[in-house]
Amino acid sequence: MKTETLDVIVKIAACVCGKDGIISQMEEESIYNTITSKSSNYTLEFFNKAIDDFFDENLQLEDYLEKVKILGIHEFVIYLCEVSASADGLDIKENIALNKVKLILGDKL
Repeated sequence: MKTETLDVIVKIAACVCGKDGIISQMEEESIYNTITSKSSNYTLEFFNKAIDDFFDENLQLEDYLEKVKILGIHEFVIYLCEVSASADGLDIKENIALNKVKLILGDKL
């Protein structure tokens, strides 16, 4: 998978995880570990830059999802969001964002 695609996927997970007001260290580690299990070439430097860019951007969850909608990686994106958001306990706002991811990517709730 291309680094640019992985960056967008990281930002989607960050968007979901951040809905409770903070992206915890546990959530960050979960995102990174899950991404690198899919692509071992994705370095910590790429990950940190994607997270930094996420905080500098003014995009919404829907904007990021639109970028991956046609790539056929829906299951992985949903899995990453589920695993990372629940790493420190799934807050209701994170759960709502996760359900939005599932709806937009066409997965049943």
